Amino acid sequence: MVLVNEISKILTEKDYNIAARELEETTFLGCSGKENFFRDIILERWVNRPEDIPFSFARDMWKSSDSDEKKLLREILNYPIANINKAKINDFLWVVENDIEAAKQAEKFYRIHLESQIEFNYNFMAINRFISISKSINSKVTNDSIRSKFIIMVLSQYKNEDHSKILYLIQTAKKESVDVDYLLQYTEKILNTYDDKSYDYQIIGEFCDVLEELYCKKFKWNRAKKVSQPELVKIRKRKVMAIMMAEAYIHSQPRNFMRSIKFFKDAINILKTIEGTEDERKILFKRIDELEKNSASSIPRLTLPRLTSQHDCSQIVNQLLEQLEIFDKEEILYFFSSIPLPKSKQIKQSVKSKTNNFLGFGGVFPIGILDKDGKSIAKSKPIKKPNDEIDSGAFQDALEHSTAEHMIYYSQIIIGNILNYIRSKFEIKEEDIQDIVENSAFVPKDRKEAYFKGLMAGFSGDLLTALYILIPQVENSIRELAVLCDEIVYNLNEDGIEELKTMNSVLELKGVKECLDEEFLVATKTVFCSKFGFNMRNDIAHGLIDDEQFDSYKALYTWWFIFKMCYMFCGQNRIDNQIKVDEKLGELYSSNKVDDTRTG
Repeated sequence: MVLVNEISKILTEKDYNIAARELEETTFLGCSGKENFFRDIILERWVNRPEDIPFSFARDMWKSSDSDEKKLLREILNYPIANINKAKINDFLWVVENDIEAAKQAEKFYRIHLESQIEFNYNFMAINRFISISKSINSKVTNDSIRSKFIIMVLSQYKNEDHSKILYLIQTAKKESVDVDYLLQYTEKILNTYDDKSYDYQIIGEFCDVLEELYCKKFKWNRAKKVSQPELVKIRKRKVMAIMMAEAYIHSQPRNFMRSIKFFKDAINILKTIEGTEDERKILFKRIDELEKNSASSIPRLTLPRLTSQHDCSQIVNQLLEQLEIFDKEEILYFFSSIPLPKSKQIKQSVKSKTNNFLGFGGVFPIGILDKDGKSIAKSKPIKKPNDEIDSGAFQDALEHSTAEHMIYYSQIIIGNILNYIRSKFEIKEEDIQDIVENSAFVPKDRKEAYFKGLMAGFSGDLLTALYILIPQVENSIRELAVLCDEIVYNLNEDGIEELKTMNSVLELKGVKECLDEEFLVATKTVFCSKFGFNMRNDIAHGLIDDEQFDSYKALYTWWFIFKMCYMFCGQNRIDNQIKVDEKLGELYSSNKVDDTRTG
């Protein structure tokens, strides 16, 4: 009874942060680490859309909880706790036990909470769950009209706090058939809060996509790849403007030339869908050509030594660790993500050189791959055919094999040392990773929690858990990228069943190759798909990696590469930290030059 009274007293607090913090201190509840399922139920906020399933942490703990703890949860509902907490506890029982009566109670108390609470952030989860539950149980008290009324009410409470949340809610409103004219005006109002010089191109692009869908819905236009309607042309040119502002924002930093090229290519791809933009595209192609010709960076960077087992790398490791001292936590996470991928052009040249070595016989010998027990698991063809022509497939195998060797080297010399430094100097908290996951365009909206858990596990040193969570999610993210590149990711089999294309097949699609950099594509194939690389997708899926192999440089590189994938698509967050890092590196190298001059 004392325990019930104590918990119910805490749950009279409707602010989930305060209530969760007090529950966290109640350590005698059923626990997982420092958390208990009470805390995670009340703190739940990872619900951006009605289709999102909440309480994943609490659900895991519920499975191992004893009957007394489960009885305690239901008993709490008899006490005068805050309406939002009654709603969440009933919602949890609906999710874990499919309790229809609990669902009805959750719907009731979410509605009461929405009617009494006037702050957007406290209503965001409630409106999503209210919509989801009322539709799932075919509610007799909540119809489409009532759902639309509550959506509009929550939209009206928005005070320009979090544009990602309002974007989700506008998308939900569109699906729930809220008045199109209202949503058009509302979305344009939000979009107009970004001035013409704003460089937050990713979220601006998503608002533009919603706006285009709403115009098509209003005027019954079919969404086409190429557009000529003035309204749609204006929207797409707004996306181009945001991309160009992002490019201009980083243009003064010479080492960002590859990012600038990517921005220009993205702008060109959008302009291709607008009739009469040939001249604009020609200008951008010319700028890309100029950047590629003048790509040498004026900011000195860490130079990786040549790949050789005899090279003493102690000096470069010491230099690296000295560099890291100038960064705060946000900056060092960016720096960690910005470690370069193996240079495809250089590796190609190296493979060609090896092919012609040994009196011209270097390309005759195939590559053989053995597993840890010495069994042969892959064997390439010779690169040189009998007529001295190059076998493109064998050359690709050799390229991926050599790329994998460079990755192991980077992992040992650079990645491992930086990760150890980060873990020794900083505490990586949940909010640090949530910020990356939430802002990354690489992470699909319904996979954020999986990425969050996998990345956190890696930073804690648990690569086994990290990779089992993350690798399937990466495959899904690559498919999502392919769809954004206007590619189809399904095949129709002979029975008329749609089957997903393999990850390797998706990476070979023309649109994907046009949208993604060659180094990124080669690295992705090498890490996940290639028998002559890491082949982690296959090895994880088929249980071919034992516990010890997760404590390897190959596993470390794979986890880091996924972290890099997430961070490289973080938009404004990434750009801001990149600028700060470049400025600090510039100051560091400038001071070193002055010192060298004085000592010289």
